[in-house]
Amino acid sequence: MADEATTRRRRKQDSEADDPGTCVGDDQFVVRALCRGLRVLALFNVDHPEWSLNELSRTTKLHKATTYRMTRTMEAEGFLVFDPDTGNYHLGPALIPLSYLAQAQSEFERMARPFLEKLAAESGETANLAIETEGTFIVIGSVLTAHTFKPSLPIGRVLTDLNNAHAKMAVALKPAQERAHFLSRLPAAETRHSLTDRKQIEAELERVTQEGVAYDMEEHGLGVCSVAAPVFGPKGTLIATISVVAPKERFGPDERKRATEHVKRVAAEFSEYLGYKPA
Repeated sequence: MADEATTRRRRKQDSEADDPGTCVGDDQFVVRALCRGLRVLALFNVDHPEWSLNELSRTTKLHKATTYRMTRTMEAEGFLVFDPDTGNYHLGPALIPLSYLAQAQSEFERMARPFLEKLAAESGETANLAIETEGTFIVIGSVLTAHTFKPSLPIGRVLTDLNNAHAKMAVALKPAQERAHFLSRLPAAETRHSLTDRKQIEAELERVTQEGVAYDMEEHGLGVCSVAAPVFGPKGTLIATISVVAPKERFGPDERKRATEHVKRVAAEFSEYLGYKPA
């Protein structure tokens, strides 16, 4: 009974503490507890890097008990650190990789922008840029074609399998053990053109390694094709992949050959800009 009473009291406190003006309360998919926690986290900035529990409660208009549970949860997950000497909270180590990742991606996309624009102008099609993060591939830059039909992968799209040119290109260049890890999770068929047989995929990756480009021939989406090439850093490490995306009607043998030439040349120019010097 005591536990039930405590739970009811906490729910009542949370309900009373809610400020609908700062949460999108009308959206049925919003997690209100998470909204409150993020409201607390958002208070930390350069001008106010530390907050006491009372200050957090007062500023967010959340009940003190609710604020305490929020801060203790974020402390346990490493997003906040409590300083017993000052009695204040400051941002924790869990946020460091996130901040570096956001900053690095933004700066990298800025450097890549002229090359994407050049690729889009020369090929006449959409140009995309993707990077690998924790075994997935994320589109972080895009310049759309001037054509009416603009097939593209939206910024932030996460690619998790080998039915796309970006992932094929990146995985093909990995050491055998890492490549085997990706091959251990065979992709489900996204279209009738998708490769789902391990031997087929292995043969495709070998071709990619030999030719230095990867193709997506309607494997990720019907009617959409692409060709991707690698972008290397100073030490020859794969930094990103860059691609040309076009509808199948504009990706016949001649168009595919021209798109391949364009993407390989621009990828090489971007790699050189980043300090890569091929042997």
